[in-house]
Amino acid sequence: MRIRMQSDEEADVRTDAGIKILAMFFVAIMVLAFTTNPIATGTKVGERAPTLEGKAYNGGGWTEFDMDSYFDSNWTKGDVNNGSWMLIDFMDTDCPFCVRSAEDVATYSDYFMKIRKDGNGNPEWQGPTVTFVASATQLDIPGHESSRDEIIAFRDKSGTEECDGSSCATRPGSAHNFIYIDDLDQDNMKRWKVAGTPSYYLIQPDGIVAWSSAESNGETFYEAIGRLTLAEA
Repeated sequence: MRIRMQSDEEADVRTDAGIKILAMFFVAIMVLAFTTNPIATGTKVGERAPTLEGKAYNGGGWTEFDMDSYFDSNWTKGDVNNGSWMLIDFMDTDCPFCVRSAEDVATYSDYFMKIRKDGNGNPEWQGPTVTFVASATQLDIPGHESSRDEIIAFRDKSGTEECDGSSCATRPGSAHNFIYIDDLDQDNMKRWKVAGTPSYYLIQPDGIVAWSSAESNGETFYEAIGRLTLAEA
């Protein structure tokens, strides 16, 4: 009889200890829930960038675009040797402003993507690599009727397609050496709440929006890249 009572007491002690451990566990979870500040998804500076989806043209063909593969959630500010920044260009091949800005986009994309080399064959840009990506949409404006053929012609500066009423092959600047995503259905544009084209967003290697033309106060995308990426060096 005494043995059974001792056994029951030991079981009660173990039960009480288990309840206390579970209580402490749930308290810790609640503390984390109320003290952790999750990063909202959005297009404002400091928010986690929404995804970009669609088929992408890379100069050779169309493949599925995987935006997440470009980012590293473990990247930290000051780490310039790992991770790639991303400059997203929301554009329309019939947008006159996009056509005029194509020259600057060509020049600075080659520079920041380290395609341009100096006399010794080294990249002219010594900062972190910035990957350029264009999301080509079709605005709801009369005359803005695009197609994949027109996207290809705009990117490659080739073909017989027309961009803003003139041959895409005669647009300003050289051919672009970066990916163009088919967003003719405006899915990406609506997800990012883009008000007009061209619109630019600079994304950190961890997927956080670092700068946008909507909040730029007149700063150009290439000025922002130089200022923000070198600040992390």
